[in-house]
Amino acid sequence: MVGHSGAVLGHLDSKEIAVDWLGPGFRDQVRFEKLLRNMGSPLVINSGFAGATRTLLEPGDFVLAENFSSPELLKRLETTQAFQARGKFVCVDKVVGPAEKSRINAEDDVLAIDMESERIAAVCRKLSVPLVTARMISDRADEEIPGVFLGKGVRRIKDISAAVTFASRMIALRPKLADHLVDLIPLLT
Repeated sequence: MVGHSGAVLGHLDSKEIAVDWLGPGFRDQVRFEKLLRNMGSPLVINSGFAGATRTLLEPGDFVLAENFSSPELLKRLETTQAFQARGKFVCVDKVVGPAEKSRINAEDDVLAIDMESERIAAVCRKLSVPLVTARMISDRADEEIPGVFLGKGVRRIKDISAAVTFASRMIALRPKLADHLVDLIPLLT
């Protein structure tokens, strides 16, 4: 069922859940705040995809952002094997390539980058809403996101094959991410 905020409302086992798409860069903070206020006693799982900054991470790895998660929820997740890695995330304003990922990691031992978690965490702190940021790696530390997805169009024939390969990966990762989230919810509630 779609709620008045645009979120999809439903149940997972006996737990009421809402799934809301915030979009790249999380641009509609007011709508998100309104959703959280209307939900009663929410717990937010901020999820989606992130780019790896560490070389050992691979697409499909499920990772936990310790700096964008509430301490009380991190404590509940201390002993779980649900994540391939845990660590610090950094938010960026645009998709970055391997050189920038390497620089970000070298400066502060960063696990991954995304474009939303810092802003979502700020809203959750403001409203005192518990938060876990758990994302799936979409691209390796040494990998570029194909230019087609960044509005650069097709410049060479190999741009098409790179785009098809990356899109196929993302299609395959979506149900895997959903499965991880279904497993994570009982650990938090």
